[in-house]
This record gives sequence, structure tokens and C-alpha cells, in this order.
Amino acid sequence: MNTVRKLESTDHGHIYEEYSAKIYRYFRYRVRNVWDVEDLTTTVFVKVYSKLDQYDGRHPFGAWIFRIAHNTLIDYLRKKREYPADQEVFSSLVTSEKLPEERVLNQESHEDLWKNVKTLTADQRNVISLRYLADLRMNEIAEILGKTEASVKILHFRGIKKLQKMMSRV
Repeated sequence: MNTVRKLESTDHGHIYEEYSAKIYRYFRYRVRNVWDVEDLTTTVFVKVYSKLDQYDGRHPFGAWIFRIAHNTLIDYLRKKREYPADQEVFSSLVTSEKLPEERVLNQESHEDLWKNVKTLTADQRNVISLRYLADLRMNEIAEILGKTEASVKILHFRGIKKLQKMMSRV
């Protein structure tokens, strides 16, 4: 999906299948209301389809879509003045077929992790969420956030180090 040639032969359904779950997860982390998450996800794909002819292939297609998603989220947050969801959202995203005891321990660990993520800088939180919730590569995250790949790697490294230090104290 990284070239214009591949895009010309791809239908909207295929684009949606490939990116919808990642975009939904990215919004779910940042927005409390599940209906707003669904609306935002739909809005992104409406924008993507209407601007598909503007994609020039200079950057990876996934980065282009997530740039649209990121900008849509910023617009939404400005209008709503809503803050990212708390750790309950993260624990609800984890599905497991483990024993109940293991799930409780796992949930507590996830809650601690995401409670600590909230203490990171906004840039570090954005990098971590795009990396682990949207499953994007560093170069795609850099494109989305309008930063250099080196600065994104530094933000990621420092954020992870800070999280490791906080989690080792728990």
C-alpha cells in the first residue's frame, strides 16, 4: 500500500480493512466515549477517500492516513476539550483467554503501566500510543507528528526508559 500504483488498484473496502482497527485503537486510547471513537474513525475514512487523489506517494500510505487521523483527533479534542481516557480503557482493550487470577494480575499490571504513561510528556505519550496502539513504525510516527525520525526515536527511548524506571518501583 506504499505506492500510488498499488492505490489505484485498491478499493475503499481494502483500505478500510487494512487500517480501520489500528485507527480505532488509536482513537480508543485517546477518547472516552466509544460512539465518538466510532464517529472519528468513520470521519477519517471519509476524509481519506475524498483526498485519495491527493496522496502523492512520497511517504508511506499508512503514515498519510494516520496524519489525517491525528489531525482529526486534534480537531476533536479542541472542540470537546476532552482529555485522554484513563487506564480503564487500556485494560478493556486487552483480551485474554487466561485464568481469572492471571487476568486480574495482568489487568493490574496494565493499569499501572498506563497510569504511568499519563505522567509522560504529551509528545512521549503520542509516540508511545502511535507505536504500540496503532502499531506504526518510527518513520510513520515522525511523518504524522511532523518531527524528524531521530527526535521520535529519542522521545520513544526516553519515554520507555522513564516507564521502565517507574514500573521497576512498583
